[in-house]
Amino acid sequence: MNIRKSLIAVALALFALAAPAQAAQQMMCSPDVAGGVQGPRRVVNTASTASPQPAYQLNSLGCAVIAQADVGFFAAQGFSQASSQNTILFTTGTLPASGTADIVGPSIPAGAYIQQIIWNNTTANAVTGGMSVGTTANGTDVVAAQALAANALVFTTDALLLKRVFSLTAATPLHFAPVTSSNTANLTITIIYGYF
Repeated sequence: MNIRKSLIAVALALFALAAPAQAAQQMMCSPDVAGGVQGPRRVVNTASTASPQPAYQLNSLGCAVIAQADVGFFAAQGFSQASSQNTILFTTGTLPASGTADIVGPSIPAGAYIQQIIWNNTTANAVTGGMSVGTTANGTDVVAAQALAANALVFTTDALLLKRVFSLTAATPLHFAPVTSSNTANLTITIIYGYF
């Protein structure tokens, strides 16, 4: 099993160099297929209503970079993330024109820590005062104020990431809120986490 994990890590590093770039994505690997084809093959999200349905070419270890919209389908098929680092993808949708409304986001699993948070503001509107992240509505215990300029692609620095470690026994929901005003921004947030 350790040899397989080592081979997966090497293959993922090489595959990441050749993988096409897409926003909001996760590297996922297929489960072992008893009596079936292992390794490279083409897989299709048959639950998608898009035309054509999204298709992915798996590498020699059965892994591919999967777009956010298709992650749930592949997880239901037994695919799993391929490394000790995991990601949570969260898209806010278009935020209100003004205000500091609390946005309930994803939960950090029990026994997990946040390694980093990456923010992509896909609009030409800056979030006035930045975004806060907390474990309660409009909380600031995780990030007090992450600056988000128009069309920004930034990460929360170690100095701004105030809380990384959460509960050992229960998932912890995260709350996101504009500090002053959201200005109809639309954010894709990637939370990279691991287990301790």
